[in-house]
Amino acid sequence: MKFTLRLIAVLAAITAVFLFTTQGTKENEPLISPVPNSAMPGEGASPSGYETVSRPESGLSVLVGEGTEKLTEEFGRPDRIEPSMYGYEWWVYNRSENTYMMAGVQDGTVNQVYAAGVDLDVSPFSIREPMEEIYRYTIIEPEVSVEIGTSRYLFSLNGDDLEERLLVAYDGVYAQVYADREEGEVMAVRFVTPRVLVLHQPYEMTYEGHLIATEPLSSAVQIAADRAAEQQVMELTNVFRQRYELLPLKADAGVAVIARERAADAARSSRSEEGVGPLSDQLKLAGINYSEAGENIAADYVDSAATVHGWINSTEHRELIFDRKYNRQAAGVSNKVYSHLFLNRKEPAGSSE
Repeated sequence: MKFTLRLIAVLAAITAVFLFTTQGTKENEPLISPVPNSAMPGEGASPSGYETVSRPESGLSVLVGEGTEKLTEEFGRPDRIEPSMYGYEWWVYNRSENTYMMAGVQDGTVNQVYAAGVDLDVSPFSIREPMEEIYRYTIIEPEVSVEIGTSRYLFSLNGDDLEERLLVAYDGVYAQVYADREEGEVMAVRFVTPRVLVLHQPYEMTYEGHLIATEPLSSAVQIAADRAAEQQVMELTNVFRQRYELLPLKADAGVAVIARERAADAARSSRSEEGVGPLSDQLKLAGINYSEAGENIAADYVDSAATVHGWINSTEHRELIFDRKYNRQAAGVSNKVYSHLFLNRKEPAGSSE
């Protein structure tokens, strides 16, 4: 009996060593936002050379600038209300992948709507519409001007912007059309007020006058905003996986701690010579059993939606998001630094046994 127990113990040890030495991990290089972190003083926005285009009369854009009563009248109460890094709240509607959207709300007013669900009305566009159609009927300028009071701002779009994230000006509202470059179709649309567009600075920007900035967040609010961004990254990943008929990834609470540690390490490494250690080492130290694992890291994007969009338009990062072999995910965020982990695990999500 003792011999049998010893044999079982030896075989278990050999199996454990085999698992940890044959597991595959893929760690992509960090994806850094191509947009400068700070706007530059300049001539700002010159008066537009074309007539203002009237804003759409229907669809989600009509909610921007309205009170939340109109939002709740049409869509009901949100599934979650959570803080952002910019002082406004996110109202998240995640009842299904086909109707997934987030509305920015501040002082009882909707300041933006980000729509990723294919069944949502994002007139004059539509989700999954071919981008070549957008280029055919939309006025697209490489420079877009914004005036707020006596201040003027000028956004300059480069070649990648014009192919991946268009900026279209309407009367009183701006549309950011996010494209899936590989598929050549609309991936998501964000309608936003002039103030929030300037606050986000999602494109290269010069300004003349007052630069709009957010107030520093308390540590508690910053942590809450980071946790909200983590959930949004995972939800959006499943929205886009479902679009291409892939199974959703289950959130793995046991691995989330590692994702947060790696996001914090990546944030620190940007200010020092220390790098982020191998993912396989951290998974092994935590006793996480898996057959395959991968990681995407990103930094300095506007928010979770812009981050996922950036990954999808980067070949190596895209491969992890749409890889069929993964069934678990975990995300960690540390003040605009993102770690997104993908795993293939047999045991239930959250288990580290």
